[in-house]
Amino acid sequence: MHEEKFVLIEGTMMTLVEIARELEHITSYTVKDTFGDVDRVVAQKPNFDQDYDTYVVNYQFNESTDETDVTVTVPKGDKSQLKTDKVKIRLISYKTKS
Repeated sequence: MHEEKFVLIEGTMMTLVEIARELEHITSYTVKDTFGDVDRVVAQKPNFDQDYDTYVVNYQFNESTDETDVTVTVPKGDKSQLKTDKVKIRLISYKTKS
């Protein structure tokens, strides 16, 4: 639905609040929580050579039941700064709920 615009910010660095503002601009909806709902992704087969941790941030909207999942990465061990530091956006998925 919004993939052509999502691809423009994938690969960039932003804070969670900046991501929320971009999603609002792209979707024309307002997000419920500018920090989203953060979940850490734990691989079934860990790669110890990776120097980053992966998280999925779920943003819900006030005007719709649709959701957006944003997969982001941060340097290993930086969870305490996740809400304030910039993260690397890896993938954005828009989920339509009917």
